[in-house]
Amino acid sequence: MFHHEVGKMLEVQREKLPQAYLLILSGTVCTPADEEPLHRALHRASRTGKAAIVIDLSLVEVVSADMVELLLAYAFVLHAQVRRLILCHVPPGSRYRFLHLDAASQPLLVASVLDAIHEINLARI
Repeated sequence: MFHHEVGKMLEVQREKLPQAYLLILSGTVCTPADEEPLHRALHRASRTGKAAIVIDLSLVEVVSADMVELLLAYAFVLHAQVRRLILCHVPPGSRYRFLHLDAASQPLLVASVLDAIHEINLARI
């Protein structure tokens, strides 16, 4: 059984942008128990029909293995719909988990939300 330190639980803020749906994650503990709010947010974002879902991880220190699996699953589903999952500010210790995957499973990793929007705009040209 996992238990969270008070104030450390993962929170997900949602923002609709013209080209994408932005999810901003915050919290320093990313455990399997955190997967449910992220799963709900990803599900809701995937139903919007936006070209991309952008996830800002700048306020997250560690991404759990379960969270990586969830993000990879959504990257695969969105790729099949000719849409993208774009991750911003991936913690250095977690970046390797998203590299060296087949194109259908790999989310796009960028430095910032502005870079994500730039990539979405380039794809629309």
